[in-house]
Amino acid sequence: MNRATLTIRRATPDDAAGVAAVLNGAILGGSPTILDTPVSVEDERAYIEDLPARGFILVAETPDAGIVGFQAVIPWSDFATTAHDHVATMGTFVSAAHRRLGVGEALARRSFAAALDLGYEKIFTDLRADNVASLAYHLSLGFTVVGAARGQARVGDRDVDVLFIERFLKEG
Repeated sequence: MNRATLTIRRATPDDAAGVAAVLNGAILGGSPTILDTPVSVEDERAYIEDLPARGFILVAETPDAGIVGFQAVIPWSDFATTAHDHVATMGTFVSAAHRRLGVGEALARRSFAAALDLGYEKIFTDLRADNVASLAYHLSLGFTVVGAARGQARVGDRDVDVLFIERFLKEG
């Protein structure tokens, strides 16, 4: 993949099939993700249509492969308080054939800028403790591990540990 041919843009409901394909590839392909249920194109379309006002999905696409990755940024909390309005959460998925080629980094650069424009100051998210590749990716972006929870996620019949990570958007 040539980085010059990679396009990053906001997802529309018409991107549901491509986003679902990348997501389902991770879920069904054995990637250590917390997500364990494949999504239908219809469900993904509805999710994109119903994103909160301060939420967005960016897609990464190439002319030959179409959508090869995406990053979702949504408010961390929608409780009946404004205490967490400055915090977003983020999920990143890249097709197996396009990992370690700069797709995630390109998505993050654009997502961080868009999140700042929406008034976010921090990204707080979680990942499976056994997902070494995801941890390395996030650390390379300036995230720090702020905690861990044993047995936090139940994936199939197995409990897995989860790491909590954060990145302040104005620091790095």
